[in-house]
Amino acid sequence: MQRRTFLGGMAAAAVPITVAAAPMKEMTAMDRAEFHANALCDAMRELSPDRKWRKAIDSENSFVLVVGDARPGAIAMAE
Repeated sequence: MQRRTFLGGMAAAAVPITVAAAPMKEMTAMDRAEFHANALCDAMRELSPDRKWRKAIDSENSFVLVVGDARPGAIAMAE
């Protein structure tokens, strides 16, 4: 292999290649509400792992509920 061929190959290998990212579907308002309600449930689960966290979103009444239900095993352990 000649020096020129080797250096030419090295230069070609050093060229950064960018790949176009696939366009993401834009999130609807309900998608964003679900995302953030799920994130809040995850955070609450870290704070109180003894509870089962769930959410309810009512867009008709502009209401979101995140609640931690006591787990049946946790009740038995407390007695």
